[in-house]
Amino acid sequence: MPQFLFDSDDPAVLMDPMFNDSRVATYADLLTPEIVAHFGPRLAVIDRGHGDPLNKAHIVDCESGADTLQQSADKLHQWTAEGRPYVTAYASRSTQPQLKALLGTLEPFWWVATLDGTMNVGDNYTALVQFAGEAAIGKHVDVSIVYHTGWMEFTHLTDLGTVNGLVSGIGSLLQTANGLAALARGL
Repeated sequence: MPQFLFDSDDPAVLMDPMFNDSRVATYADLLTPEIVAHFGPRLAVIDRGHGDPLNKAHIVDCESGADTLQQSADKLHQWTAEGRPYVTAYASRSTQPQLKALLGTLEPFWWVATLDGTMNVGDNYTALVQFAGEAAIGKHVDVSIVYHTGWMEFTHLTDLGTVNGLVSGIGSLLQTANGLAALARGL
C-alpha cells in the first residue's frame, strides 16, 4: 500500500506531530545523534555531497549542486559493496537514464523527482516519486509517494504515552463496567 515520505533541509520542520507516523528524510550533513534518535527507523538519510559525518546516508542526490552523476554512481556501488540497507538513487526524470547507464548492472532503489504533481513515472522499478513541494501542504517539506513496500520497511509506531493512555482508559472502563454489573445484580 503506498505511503508518504516527507523530506526537508530543515529537520526541525519534520518534528511537527503531523509527520509522526510517516517516513521522513533529511540531509546527512544536517544530522545529529539527537535527530537520528528522535526519528529512529522512519528516517531516510540523503547524501548531497556535503559530507556524512555520522555515516548514515543511503540515498545519493545527483541534483544540480549535489554530487555529479559519476560521484553518485561511485557512492551507490560503494554502499552496495558495504551492505548498506535501502541504497537509493535520487534523480530527476532527465538525469535518471544517465545515472542508470553509469550503474551498469547495479539496481538500487530509485527515488524520482518530478515536483510537478506527477505521481507515476511509468516504469516498474521506481520505489518513490517526489511529486509536490512545500506549497502542497504549507510546510517546508517536499512530498513523495512510496510505492515499494520493501523500501525502508516501516511499522506504524504508537508511542508510550498513547499506550499508557489506552491502558488507563481501559482501566476506567473496566471499573465502570464492574460498577454497573454490581448495580444490575442489586436490581
